[in-house]
Amino acid sequence: MSNIKLITMKPFIYTIAFLFFISLSSFGQQKTPSEAKGDTIATYNLGEIVVSAIRSKTPLREVPAAISVVNERQLTTMSKSIEPDEALRLVPGVRVENGTDGSRVHLYIRGQGVLSESGFRGIQVIIDGLPVNDPGGYCPDLYDVDWETVKSIEVVKGLSASMYGGSANGGIVNINTFGGGQKPVNVTLFGSGGSYGFMKTLAQVDGTKDNVNYRISYSHTQGNGYRFHQAFMGDNFSEKLKWTPSNKVSFTQILTYTNYFNQNSEGINLGRYDTVGYQAANTDAIPYNEFHLTQRLTGGFITKFNIGNNQDFQIKSYLRINNYRETSNNGDDYKPFVNPGLTAQYDINMGKENLINHISLGADFQTLTMNEHEFGVPDEDHIDHNRIDSHFSMQCFDTDAILINQRVRQKGSGVFFIDKLDISKKLYATLNVRYDNLYNELINNIPMPDSLSSAGSRTFTATTYRFGLAYDVCKFANIYANAGTGFLMPTNDELYNNPVKWGGFNTAIKPSTSMGGEFGIRGDVKDKLHYDITYFMINTSNEFYRYSIPDRGNNTAFFGNMGKSSRNGLEAFISYSPIDPLTIDLAYTYSDFKYTSPDSVKNHWIPECPQNMLTAEVSVRFLKHLTLSLNTEYQSKWYIQVDDSIYNQFNENGVLRNSWVDGYNIFSANLKYDWKIGNLDGDISLFAKNLTDEHYFGFTEPNNGPDYNSFQPAPGREFFVSLKLRF
Repeated sequence: MSNIKLITMKPFIYTIAFLFFISLSSFGQQKTPSEAKGDTIATYNLGEIVVSAIRSKTPLREVPAAISVVNERQLTTMSKSIEPDEALRLVPGVRVENGTDGSRVHLYIRGQGVLSESGFRGIQVIIDGLPVNDPGGYCPDLYDVDWETVKSIEVVKGLSASMYGGSANGGIVNINTFGGGQKPVNVTLFGSGGSYGFMKTLAQVDGTKDNVNYRISYSHTQGNGYRFHQAFMGDNFSEKLKWTPSNKVSFTQILTYTNYFNQNSEGINLGRYDTVGYQAANTDAIPYNEFHLTQRLTGGFITKFNIGNNQDFQIKSYLRINNYRETSNNGDDYKPFVNPGLTAQYDINMGKENLINHISLGADFQTLTMNEHEFGVPDEDHIDHNRIDSHFSMQCFDTDAILINQRVRQKGSGVFFIDKLDISKKLYATLNVRYDNLYNELINNIPMPDSLSSAGSRTFTATTYRFGLAYDVCKFANIYANAGTGFLMPTNDELYNNPVKWGGFNTAIKPSTSMGGEFGIRGDVKDKLHYDITYFMINTSNEFYRYSIPDRGNNTAFFGNMGKSSRNGLEAFISYSPIDPLTIDLAYTYSDFKYTSPDSVKNHWIPECPQNMLTAEVSVRFLKHLTLSLNTEYQSKWYIQVDDSIYNQFNENGVLRNSWVDGYNIFSANLKYDWKIGNLDGDISLFAKNLTDEHYFGFTEPNNGPDYNSFQPAPGREFFVSLKLRF
């Protein structure tokens, strides 16, 4: 462990040399008249950035927390506009594992969210003001996001449970989509295609008429995937309308529908990877036609009343209806649920110019009811192993056996108090306090012997806080610091996969609790350089871990509490624009995440958390209409097992394995040409991803036993072309 340096030097030197050459070649160049008129590449300006993820619109320089903002320029250089790992690539502290060539991902912020069975938890996701997580803080996917319609993303890093409860223990991802354009009717058409049969089309109509602003979009996406049995197909409908009848009241209505199908090639062990190759699927995937199907409808209303010059009241209500189906060699599982929710928030500003108090009082409430049915499938001896795989087929091989017939209910409520105090025009203090109550109930409808439990319930409560200070020293130095607490609840799967007996809830698992803080400095230098550097530390008790129990059939993963951990790290983001047509972005994360107890895992690395992550990107505009973006992404090796005694020294196919997964360094490029002819404007883009065709793992998952470890290879070299028209 002591031999590990801050960052592996070879890719780091290549990246720095590349950036230095680009910046040196531009030194001393002057603005041309066309550049001065706005043919520029947008960068950052701390004085202009306003964020809303912290429950109120606040200038970033007044917020005592590490917040990254992904702007429109960065979002236009995504290869397929369907993958959140590309959208969040320049956010330090964030790691996205993409195992399905789409938006069913694992998302970590500072190592929080690790080891969930599917999706992620402990990170609050908000789309246009509406929360995505269920009452327990679990977020199954990001299929509801059409990244082509996203205007900006705000990422709050660190313990934020004091604002949104346990679903924000690791941070907040606030996604804002475009509204309507200035004209009454605007039309956007988009098409993209490329490697592995990828295709995406989008049509959008938007506009503004009097006091009504609206946007309606529909997109279709499909592809064969880069691995065997990894085809996917999705439809997204999104509609947003804002009506402002007066300066006292506004109404926002939101409706989204998602229909997403993806074949599940699953993870493979390293022995299969070595013998079959990086496109291999799990041996069960094709004969059982394993797939996921998600159909989700979300509707919401946001009403805001301006009571006076210094008071407002806001109500958010929403209803989410979800049909989810997953097939595997363990069964054909249906998990439909209904998830309504309500948020109310009252804001008041008091005080004089040099001492202003911004107080927010509010409450969140949501419920979830899921009726799960799982049907059995034939065993290995009665399945057709010679079945020909066909894309988008939903053929399944159910038996009459009912493995699961149960109802799961959740009720989550929280009340919060936020006080932001403007002590002067330069010093700002913020205090957040929140109380949460989460009730879980399971009713098993399958008759069971008296010795087994057919039902169960568990209630969790927690109080969290966060206090911080931000001091605006000058334009090029804004310092901030905070300290707070957080908690993480077990998800549904972790509760009703009972390790003691069939049925009922897992009564042994406890919530995970955290305490930590951060210190940072950010600023702008001569409107050319924006920087943000943060040091953080988090200590956690009752860390979750994952294990297996032999002969438990369709119960494949169980969860418990490992002990304690310590997370320390450094995050840095720099955006440099020496001349208007050129911008250089760099995001770097250093992580030191280790268990501190029990002794069996003390000083072992927390799985899935590379020590070093680096993304560097250069965008240069030339010949007035052309923009070239060059990108490199580097991740150092990471640990896969909670306890390396399970996996170290394991001999597979004559190869001695260990608990480390090799890191990677990939390079990508994007060339975009834009034009305007009368009322028609558009752009065409050519994107090349992973130019060196490096083979690496985009997703890994630890488990108990060496051959259960899950490795999902990422794509090799890919090419895409896209065309957008606006009129």
